[in-house]
Amino acid sequence: MKRKVSKAFVHLGASKIHGLGCFADIDIRKDELVRVWDGKDSRFIPLARAHASPQVQLIKRFGIRSAGGYWAPLDFLRISTGWYMNHAADPNIGSDDGDVTYYALRDIKAGEELVMDYRLMDARHDNLSRDEVVPATSRAKRRRK
Repeated sequence: MKRKVSKAFVHLGASKIHGLGCFADIDIRKDELVRVWDGKDSRFIPLARAHASPQVQLIKRFGIRSAGGYWAPLDFLRISTGWYMNHAADPNIGSDDGDVTYYALRDIKAGEELVMDYRLMDARHDNLSRDEVVPATSRAKRRRK
């Protein structure tokens, strides 16, 4: 499906969910692509290297746990707004590629916080809670929506 790219800019602001969050500056229509990530600002850090890094706490807190390591910002001083996106069980943006391409799951109003479901970022790891198991049936159901 060819999606239209939203003209919206995503900005950071105080979140009612947690700390900072990503917000739309204008209305975003359902199915429009939302630019929240720059695919060039992330890197994969193998588990052993991540745990030995002086930035281990930043990597564990902000990185996306994946098989064998973490996806983390290339430079914690210059990161895409998407790294600040908060979790919601009922997200308003989703991804077809599970990577950096996100689109609106429904119409989003200007000023509304953009949220995604952390549990869908990696099939083997729950990035919401390292100890919480997300049933496969839950993932399959969300992907069909």
